[in-house]
Amino acid sequence: MKRRLLWGIALFVSACASPSQPGPAGGISTGIQVPVGREFDLGFGQEGRVQGTSIVIRFSGVTEDSRCPADVQCVWAGNALARLVLSSNAGPASDAALNTTLEPRAVVFSGHRIRLVGVKPLPRSGPAIPAGDYVVTLDVLPL
Repeated sequence: MKRRLLWGIALFVSACASPSQPGPAGGISTGIQVPVGREFDLGFGQEGRVQGTSIVIRFSGVTEDSRCPADVQCVWAGNALARLVLSSNAGPASDAALNTTLEPRAVVFSGHRIRLVGVKPLPRSGPAIPAGDYVVTLDVLPL
């Protein structure tokens, strides 16, 4: 009897589990639902499913970060280059590289404009930001 009860509990727990993926700081997080027309954050490796569309945005990392450290006075603000993987039911997946201060800052995909609003955290003088600590702020608007 105990064995059946334990087996039933294990089956119930596994049925309730949802697919997951690596998320910020190496943790586990599921994809999130993101609104059209409002800013949202995605951590490293996290996916956002755009509400009312078939668009999925995955943040795959920051490959360049020359932004001015918060504790230093700079002549130029610098730039961060964020990489996204965009997919939808309307066609093949696409890679996008968006900048914080240079162009392109936005990309058109599946009838929507996806814009990089910012990258967190701000760098500080000293060690580089670990790849898994980056978070991008995006917004999505219909064309």
